[in-house]
Amino acid sequence: MINTDVRSTHIDYDKYLKIWAMCRAASAGEHAVHEAREAYLPRLKGEDEQSYALRTKMTPFFNATWRTISGLRGMLFRKEPTYEFEENVSEMMDDIDLAGTSIEMMAKELAQECLTVGRAGMMTDYPTVPEGSTMMTADAAGYRASIQLYKCENIYNWKTSRLGSATVLSEVRLEERYYIETDNEWETKYAKQYRVLDLVDGKYRQRIYRSDEFNSPPEQYEGDIYPTLSNGENLDYIPFVFVGVDTVGSEVALPPLLDLITTNFHHYMQATSYERGCFFSGLPTMFIYGHDAEAEGSAEIKIGGKAANSMPNPATRAEWLEVQSEFRALRTNLEDKKSEMAILGARMLESQKSGVESAEALARRQNGEESLLADMAGTLSEGVERALQWLSDWQGNTSEVKYEINRDFLPAAMDSTQLTALVSAWQMGAISQETLFDNMKAGEIVSGDTTFEQEQERINGRLTGMAE
Repeated sequence: MINTDVRSTHIDYDKYLKIWAMCRAASAGEHAVHEAREAYLPRLKGEDEQSYALRTKMTPFFNATWRTISGLRGMLFRKEPTYEFEENVSEMMDDIDLAGTSIEMMAKELAQECLTVGRAGMMTDYPTVPEGSTMMTADAAGYRASIQLYKCENIYNWKTSRLGSATVLSEVRLEERYYIETDNEWETKYAKQYRVLDLVDGKYRQRIYRSDEFNSPPEQYEGDIYPTLSNGENLDYIPFVFVGVDTVGSEVALPPLLDLITTNFHHYMQATSYERGCFFSGLPTMFIYGHDAEAEGSAEIKIGGKAANSMPNPATRAEWLEVQSEFRALRTNLEDKKSEMAILGARMLESQKSGVESAEALARRQNGEESLLADMAGTLSEGVERALQWLSDWQGNTSEVKYEINRDFLPAAMDSTQLTALVSAWQMGAISQETLFDNMKAGEIVSGDTTFEQEQERINGRLTGMAE
């Protein structure tokens, strides 16, 4: 039996689990935040359950967190990633995990995980090929490698070891779930399993421990598996890569938007004070002076256009009172926090360098090329590239895989003066037509996914139509 009580000793796991839970609740939005109740909205002293439930329901959660995550992810994939790999790898890109997920969708999910909690993992999984199989027979039988994405909470533990002068990943423990077959066709049942990846005598091994119920300890041991390449060759490494915001190592860092998320919850707690004040004082309150209800035999006061009240005391008068302050201090505080969150989100696009900048450096900074988001694009690219390289290795390829996520975050449309100068340079023979086309793509005059040949066909087709 595997000991599931021991989490990673590399970090304060309880601390990080609370941070990750807070980040996920914020990104999920109001429903998740309200469901967590007192974790993010403390109960007032002496507040009963009914009053607390009503106050929680009436407090809106302004989800700046998800808007920022969604916007930054959109910047990363504003243009499609560029890549280079063999044709037999290209064929897998529309179903990279054997569950219908494309590599682009997996890369987007990876980016979202890193923006939300700062960490995820990718495992290149090899099928168990019968001994004596060749690449051709394995392919004919439908065997193929895949890439699986793991959330940070499911990366249960890991170890690194020294191998010569290098530090290598020597063990990874992953928490998964698997489907349990039942006699009832309408029942869907899952249970936990733990997948242990390690190196034994220099060979990559997998072990799986399963439980019968979701929260029961795993007692079933599925035996040792030694994944190999399609030619039967054993691996001397674990094909698992940690992907963070600025590293593909196993180090754990705080989520990149943690300051924004914390401010988002401060805004939430201030919002409850504002909403509570509006609830108690939003409607005008009537005050009646000089009316003795008991002496005059009428305790009931009617309100409304068709109602009439008889007041024997001629000195009786009534007036409506309402709050005049509009809670300006609270409203200003809420607006200030919105501005803070906008600034904290924008810092992902700030340059990490200080000092005097050249015009070229300033242009790069304004376009985000030297920002935290650009660093993240590089790290994501390296992580996906490494997982794809292992997948390509299983296919028997020897070429190097390339995968690059966009770092051109903001539109930089070419103005008319620049376009005129480029066309003039082409007309005078200073640059080729291909160079002109490449510059027009960079200036977003031409769509980024259009090839030179396609554009030529469009031009020729238009000229032919004009001639007719």
